[in-house]
Amino acid sequence: MPLAALRLSPDLPAEVERVINKALEKDKAVRYQHASEMKSDLVRARRDSSSTSGFIQPPGPKKAASIGSRIVKIAGIVVAVVAVAGIPLLWYRNHTVEPANHASKQATIAVLPFQNLGSDKDLDFLRLALPDEIATTLSYVRTLSIRPFATASKYTGPSLDLQQAGREMRVTSIVTGHFMKEGNELQVTLEAVDVENNRVSWQGRLSAAAGDMVSMRQQITTKVRQELVPALGGAAESNDTETRPKNEEAYDLYLRSVAMSHDGSPNKEAIASLQRAVGIDPTYAPAWATLGARYYYDAQYTGGGKEMFQRSTNAYERALALDPNMLSAAAMLTTARADSGDVAGAYQQAEAMLLRRPDNAFAHHTMAYVLRYAGLLTQAAQECDIALRMDPGNYQLRSCAIPFILLGKTERARAFLNLEVGSDWGNYMTATLLLREGKRAEAREFLQRLSDNPFYGRKFLDACLEGRPDSELERLSHEVEPALADVPDPEPRYYWGADLLLCNQPKGGWQMIEDAIQRNYCSYEALQNDPALAKSRQTPKYRLALSEAKACQAKFLSARKEN
Repeated sequence: MPLAALRLSPDLPAEVERVINKALEKDKAVRYQHASEMKSDLVRARRDSSSTSGFIQPPGPKKAASIGSRIVKIAGIVVAVVAVAGIPLLWYRNHTVEPANHASKQATIAVLPFQNLGSDKDLDFLRLALPDEIATTLSYVRTLSIRPFATASKYTGPSLDLQQAGREMRVTSIVTGHFMKEGNELQVTLEAVDVENNRVSWQGRLSAAAGDMVSMRQQITTKVRQELVPALGGAAESNDTETRPKNEEAYDLYLRSVAMSHDGSPNKEAIASLQRAVGIDPTYAPAWATLGARYYYDAQYTGGGKEMFQRSTNAYERALALDPNMLSAAAMLTTARADSGDVAGAYQQAEAMLLRRPDNAFAHHTMAYVLRYAGLLTQAAQECDIALRMDPGNYQLRSCAIPFILLGKTERARAFLNLEVGSDWGNYMTATLLLREGKRAEAREFLQRLSDNPFYGRKFLDACLEGRPDSELERLSHEVEPALADVPDPEPRYYWGADLLLCNQPKGGWQMIEDAIQRNYCSYEALQNDPALAKSRQTPKYRLALSEAKACQAKFLSARKEN
């Protein structure tokens, strides 16, 4: 295992080490193909050492100058080594462990729902709210890899086999607990379970007045940082940017929103609760970030449209202003920027995030998301594979199925679709995958599981599979258009266009795909490889769309090179 460059020179920017690692990459397709690519990355590293980009903090002027000078020297050394010693480097790289594999050895933790051992069912919301707070606190510890609580929350119940759950989520430890209200006091027990040895490795207890959840949170976070983190093998870290709730009513509203569904009316109810919460206490970053997510779900899936999309962006910006280290808010702002058409700007943000957190799966997922919108599906797929190796079982990686579907690699796509089974999104994506494979009967089974949300076009796809007349299909296709009209994200337009082409509706299909391209969804590789377009590639409309997608991608590549 070679020594990391940062071990030899602690002040060296992490982005320079990333350049070195890429130059030594085992996979030829991932390594630099030309010296000019390495030069561009080193120039960008020098620029970023003296100016802030995204949420990377700038060094002082003298330190920046020193770093910049060092980068110039390293550039010559690295380029010379790669050019002269290419064959030895290839041998060396083939006999070393990949960074992704090294990251997979990191301690991985899942926090499961708690049990309410008392009779006060009004406190049931704490079953999800308390572990969510713990997972959030642990997520700031860079030496630990934390499964998103939304992934772990399905594992619940007093008879749950913790060891089996841990194996399914591929984690080294599970954190769980229970609580009970006795009189006016709430008592909470926390424990960590070593999955491999099936034993309790740590346990902690605390109590607070039942009506003082702010105090309860403070006790929990203190115990987690001081006792649980070391017990899990993590290094204690201070987090000066973390915000704390200041109002009991606002915090209670926030906690209750955590337990609400993201579908339809429950999501709108959660929005109302969170709006009240941030109105009472506008300084608590997690409440703003959670509100941003709720706004986004409403904008994307239940007709909230552009207004809710903008509200989502505003809420995430507020969260990040309050807590610059909130990775989830930074990631969502980046993907929202891609959704709104600024793919080049989103790339800059994704790159900054990845340079700062190369060990974070969601940072790789965010980069994959942006590359997908740039039409660079092969590169997006590579980032998705890295993300899944780092964090197997994370449902938030689900959209990584898309580049593989559009590349025709449907078996690989299933690895990501299996991360979230049973949701409307999962059922729809599985159905479209099966349609691309020609498995119409199986596709219909998944369509039957969809809700009546017009966003997914269930009635149209059912009619298509039943072989209804083209005139009826055309009529049903128009019922989907209002659901897409106010969705800023262009990707659903591409997918709907592909569905229309699969169902012999070329006029509407190409119109939707061209609309997606005009909104900067540069679907160049998708047009070339998507099985849904197999019978449509010999038409003038295809050639026109391919030309427009190539121009869209060229514009992005030019902007990326300049930056």
